[in-house]
Order: sequence, then C-alpha cells, then structure tokens
Amino acid sequence: MSTTTIYTGPDPDTTTRAEFTIHHLNRQCPTVCSPRFSHIFKVHQTLIRLMDAHPAMNQNRNQTYNTPAASKNKVYFMWDFLARTSGTLVNVPPRNPSCSNKYWKDVVLRCVLAKELILDHTGKLKQMNRATGYNDDAGIEFGEEIEAEAAKLD
Repeated sequence: MSTTTIYTGPDPDTTTRAEFTIHHLNRQCPTVCSPRFSHIFKVHQTLIRLMDAHPAMNQNRNQTYNTPAASKNKVYFMWDFLARTSGTLVNVPPRNPSCSNKYWKDVVLRCVLAKELILDHTGKLKQMNRATGYNDDAGIEFGEEIEAEAAKLD
C-alpha cells in the first residue's frame, strides 16, 4: 500500500499574509532535487520575501489571507501569485519534476508569466489589475531588486 503526503497550509481565515510569507520562507528546498527545481524554489522564496517587504504591502500584510486586500495593487497581486506557485511546488517530485506533468507545467508557465508581468514596463499588469478591480497601482514600482530577481525566472 502506498502512502500519499497531503499538504495542508495555514488556515487562510485566521492566518495573516505576513504569517503566510513566513510559512513559505520557512519551507526548505529538498536536499536532493533537480537543479531547475532548486532554482525555481529559491527564486520564488526570494521574490516572496521581497514582495512582502515592499511598502505597497503595508496595508495588506497584517490582514488575514481571506480578507479582501486593503490595497489592491500589483505588488500584492504578484505576492499572491508567487506564493500560490510556491505552494504548487509541494506537489512536484523534486528529483524529477517532469514526472508530475500537470503541476510542473503549471509551475513553469507561472514562472514565465511572473517574469513577464514583473519586467514589463508597458502597463500589462496595471491593465490586467484594473480589469479585475485592482485600482491601487498609481506610483507603485517593483524596483531594481525585485526586477533583478524576476529576471532569473525561466
């Protein structure tokens, strides 16, 4: 009989976004894993940390995860997007990621999209956010450190 590990994260009704960030940052990259898995894991952890530390997250950081964001901006959107991608990595076998086609493909596609959205300066993310009711992007920029880290996504 095989055993299956079921991933359970923090309770989104009682856990703040700051605590969710800590949860993601406390996860350790498996010691035996493919170089690509390790790279994606580490870049996501760095980006999640940088997004959480960004001043645009100040109004949202101490709200529970399921509370609608006080400031619906691109930093908050990307923090959530990256954290969800990081959560999906739990379902990927670290030694041979392509074995889990469904989850690995999702992670890889999300990496491409995250990189594109963070590095794009034509307003794609702002436009996308407006279409979904995120209207707090005025004056918010990711900054050089976030953009340099996002450039590592592949």
